[in-house]
Amino acid sequence: MLLIFILIHYITLASARASLQQDEYCFVACQQILRGVRFNNTAPKTGQPWPACGNELEFTSLYLCNKLYCTDDERRRGIDGLNERCRRFYNATAPPYSLIDGFTGDEILELHHLEVGELNREAPSIHNEVLVPSKELYGLAWDTLDAAYFELDIHIIYGFAMYYFWVAVVSIGVISRLIRLGLNSMSPMQAWQEIPSDPHIENSVAKRIYHPYTMLKRYITVPATFGFTHAQNIKWCTVPTRIQSIAIAAFVISNIVLCSVSYHVFEDNLYWPNVSTQVWRYVADRTGIISTANLALIWAFGIRNNTLLWLTGWNFATYNNFHRWVARVATVEAVVHSVAYTVLIFENGTWSAAWQVYADYYQSRWFVAGVLATVFMVGVCAFSVYPLRRKLYEIFLFLHIVLSILILATMWYHVEIFNGDYSGFIWPCVFIWTFDRLSRIARMLLFNRRFWNTQAQVTYDSTSNIIRLVVPYSTSFIKPPPGTFYFISVLNDRIWESHPFTLSYSTSNDTSSPSSSLGTITPPSRPSSLSRSRGNSSESQTLLSPSQSETPPASMVFIIRPYNGFTSRLRSHANSSSTRVLIEGPYGETQPFEKYRNVLFIVGGTGIAVPLSYMDTLLKSSSTTSIKVIWAVREHQFLHDAIIRDFRGAIGSEKLSLEAYITNDSGVEEIKDDLGLKVRIGRPDVFQEVEEAARESGGRPLAVVACGPGLMADETRRAFVQMLERGYGNVEYFEESFNW
Repeated sequence: MLLIFILIHYITLASARASLQQDEYCFVACQQILRGVRFNNTAPKTGQPWPACGNELEFTSLYLCNKLYCTDDERRRGIDGLNERCRRFYNATAPPYSLIDGFTGDEILELHHLEVGELNREAPSIHNEVLVPSKELYGLAWDTLDAAYFELDIHIIYGFAMYYFWVAVVSIGVISRLIRLGLNSMSPMQAWQEIPSDPHIENSVAKRIYHPYTMLKRYITVPATFGFTHAQNIKWCTVPTRIQSIAIAAFVISNIVLCSVSYHVFEDNLYWPNVSTQVWRYVADRTGIISTANLALIWAFGIRNNTLLWLTGWNFATYNNFHRWVARVATVEAVVHSVAYTVLIFENGTWSAAWQVYADYYQSRWFVAGVLATVFMVGVCAFSVYPLRRKLYEIFLFLHIVLSILILATMWYHVEIFNGDYSGFIWPCVFIWTFDRLSRIARMLLFNRRFWNTQAQVTYDSTSNIIRLVVPYSTSFIKPPPGTFYFISVLNDRIWESHPFTLSYSTSNDTSSPSSSLGTITPPSRPSSLSRSRGNSSESQTLLSPSQSETPPASMVFIIRPYNGFTSRLRSHANSSSTRVLIEGPYGETQPFEKYRNVLFIVGGTGIAVPLSYMDTLLKSSSTTSIKVIWAVREHQFLHDAIIRDFRGAIGSEKLSLEAYITNDSGVEEIKDDLGLKVRIGRPDVFQEVEEAARESGGRPLAVVACGPGLMADETRRAFVQMLERGYGNVEYFEESFNW
């Protein structure tokens, strides 16, 4: 959080412009009027050209304008600034103010007073006399400056509003997290009851059921935005949760509103006489500045080492949603910015002349850089659609990185003409990116100073279609926390690819610990067999028998199902004696499941890694009395291997109950074992399992944890919300997933 505030403060200092104060408008207004005319540059007495900063006709007209409309202080400040510019650019001094000492009031009234219609900036007429702006013309000049500098300031203020908006959102998350931590630290909470069927419900019960925190969970923080689809994608789209959608919608609406209001336009503006031109110019500037301001947010939300993750307790997927939506909004604003300036070029004059002007602009580096920046931003969004992220992750990531670098480079050259006024929006992106990359390197070194020499064991079982990756962590400065994930690269093959995998569990160096190594614990002597028949033959495989293989102490175990791409290549390293990996982590957050009396895991496939990761902590917890795991698994062999290798003797514990559903093996007979293991055929009834767990919890704290296919996670989320509707307020929902 401190880093974010420092960056915001830096942006504020670096991007703030020294806009004119209203008491400085007078002198500048006079200058602005006289830029619309041209004075004879030849001295009438000598016939020689006036020296730089020495045209007496021009300066007499300027000083008389100041005498009529400005205060002494305004005039003095203006002349001081004028002399400074003359010295800097022409090594000269402006004529003294005493130049007009001889003009009386009546003589000034008799001078030629410029009217609004006499100004022609494109083809100004040459004057051989002293001119004085009319009161109406001066008023227009003052209003022009006032509008221009107001718009300049309000553009930047609205750009900063993006940061203040997200500071408010994050602050809400921090406060919510503190409330959750406070509730978790309390002694067992007051029991919650189902809503009675009797309509004459007691007020005390109603207050307990409709506790504000429960209502917040029921209607805001947990449900999907609409319907019950969140973990599943809808065609090319993913749907955020309701609380995320509220934040995203508020951000989008804020950008639309701030890009649509506070435009001071009027006829005969000295800069842009037409109202339509003023609107297009202000819209172009507003959208461009807010889009540029949003860049720092895109980078802040998109990095791996996001300090906001642990401050708010929100997961990576939440900030990734914010990252994508801020990028989309910024891209739309960049497109509007480009379109608006294109309209300005073609708005006046003939098409052939406009095309010539447009072609001339392409000779300017800042213009070409701006066009390219917009194209690259559109490209990033186009190549970040869900199917590409999901199925062609390596291509998506490569394009994402390359195009992001190109955006920063082209944006830098696009704003260079403003002499550093807006480069302050670019530098934070570089700092954030550098901070993230250095943090990644630090995580690698903390895991193993000799990061290139981490030897891993890769095994693959074709019958279960599961890879087990075993990585020693004896060199790590951080003991692997449960519930975290690591980015893994294989140095033997495409070192540049790095993919996240959830830690299934870790073994320790303490061989006396029940979790010291796989296969060293002898389960209870009462075996349970799982029979399966194929044709005329049958086999019996013992689930609760000692494992024949061991995992070395101080090792991390990752259970991975191979698909295409990286995991397919990882499978090819199975049984290799020299698979070197690069480990970056840990990432993610360990949830306080051990503080709950009851914990229900609803997982599918390799999602079993989540309960395995927390198993030791929960079994040792004095607060947790019941651990129930509902596991939908495709292959019988995967279940068999997990029982004898990965649960490490936990089956048989009075706390643990494992109910496995084999989803694609009709040859397996349903069995029930009195050691806490049940095996069934088909798919679990998620609602029934959540309802039963909520009822059996007896009003004591229950954590419902989902990790598996999108349909299963959405069904669990839906069941949880329905439990809240029934009055089970002491139930909390956790969804363990990693979504790019």
